Amino acid sequence: MVDNSKDLIERIWGFFSSMKLGLALLGVIAFVSGIGTIVPQIEQSPEKAEAVSQLWQTMGFTHLYSAVWFRLLLGLLCINLIVCSTQRFRGIYLRTFKLTPPLNLARIPQKNQLVVQGELASLRESVQEVLRQKGFRFKLNDQSGHWSFIAIKRRLGNWGSLITHLSFVVLVIGALLGSLLGFKGYFMEGSGTTIAIREIEVSKGRVSETFSVRVNSAEDRFLPNGERDNWYTDLSVLENGEEVARKTLSVNHPFKYKGVTFYQASFANGALFTAEMNGQKKPVVLRDQRQSYYQAPGTDLYLVTTLAKSLSQNPDVLYQVYKGTGVNPIQTGQLKTGETIDVQGTYRLTYEGLAGFTGLQVKKDPGVAVIWLGCGLLLGGLLLAFYWQPLVISGIIQSENGKRGTLTVGALSGKMPDSTNRALEQFVSSIKTTMGK
Repeated sequence: MVDNSKDLIERIWGFFSSMKLGLALLGVIAFVSGIGTIVPQIEQSPEKAEAVSQLWQTMGFTHLYSAVWFRLLLGLLCINLIVCSTQRFRGIYLRTFKLTPPLNLARIPQKNQLVVQGELASLRESVQEVLRQKGFRFKLNDQSGHWSFIAIKRRLGNWGSLITHLSFVVLVIGALLGSLLGFKGYFMEGSGTTIAIREIEVSKGRVSETFSVRVNSAEDRFLPNGERDNWYTDLSVLENGEEVARKTLSVNHPFKYKGVTFYQASFANGALFTAEMNGQKKPVVLRDQRQSYYQAPGTDLYLVTTLAKSLSQNPDVLYQVYKGTGVNPIQTGQLKTGETIDVQGTYRLTYEGLAGFTGLQVKKDPGVAVIWLGCGLLLGGLLLAFYWQPLVISGIIQSENGKRGTLTVGALSGKMPDSTNRALEQFVSSIKTTMGK
């Protein structure tokens, strides 16, 4: 029973450690991602995505990056990379930190090999001096009959490939964190209004936060020369009705609270009214161009407004009142700032002036920091792999008559044989120069 379990584990390990599996997964992911760039995605183009064939929708190609099967592919790729990296770790560690001097000539690289002869003591001293001068880390082995060494330079370059592979795992984890735990939404509200974060329109993910936000003011500011300055929103965060944070945000200057970031996305003009009904007054903010309405409590009266075209900073407002599902207004008119009207004998409405509507994009992505870490690891891994190639030189000094010796030295060629050959020749030349002093 134990043997069967071990055999099963070995098979699973062998399956996930296969390089062919990794290449196949990369190919499949690249292929379906290519399809995802052609097929409209619900997050970017909901209307176009709905027009796609039902088959493609059922297969998940209209929401590819949140589809379970696509995440499963990414998960399998991560497992493959982790298993392969685990298998390579010990070898890389030994090549970096546990190099052992050669015991015989057969252990010296044959491809790049040079021979130097000289006095035994001078050879030893020259080798060590040159290694120190050139910044090598080295180990020595002094046995009867021969003296050997092994030296390495830029040893961290051994880890470049491993770090690069692991960076992809970190990037995938970051993307999954953002997809599973984050959200993306939008809301447009007028000055003075409060909205619970859970009530915003969400296009991706799910909101778990419980705080609310209040739009204290929204402005469309202009410079003295008439050019637009920026859109500004004075926003407060409320916890249990108490203000806990406040900031004025604008385009390219977001506001972040507990991992949730608010971005200034749009602006619209509107009008501020005071509705008085049964002795109680209530502020009402309506968007321009009939894009929102006010329904008095307990009535079927609906009020919509449009700002009159004017160069004035306080233009008049045109209003229409509808009853129930009627298509024709039952009351219309025009109001100046400060004017009050009676709406069908039900409530009184006073026009207070202009009010801005701010459009804010709301986003939470806990995977951003992880993705930045993955990008840093990827860049660092590539730099180590391509620009910090390790150089390993080893050699043996064999005694001829107790006074003279022969140094046989070689270098591992790695991925840059020409550079390694030059480095070995320079090393030998430096030894000869040092011996001749």
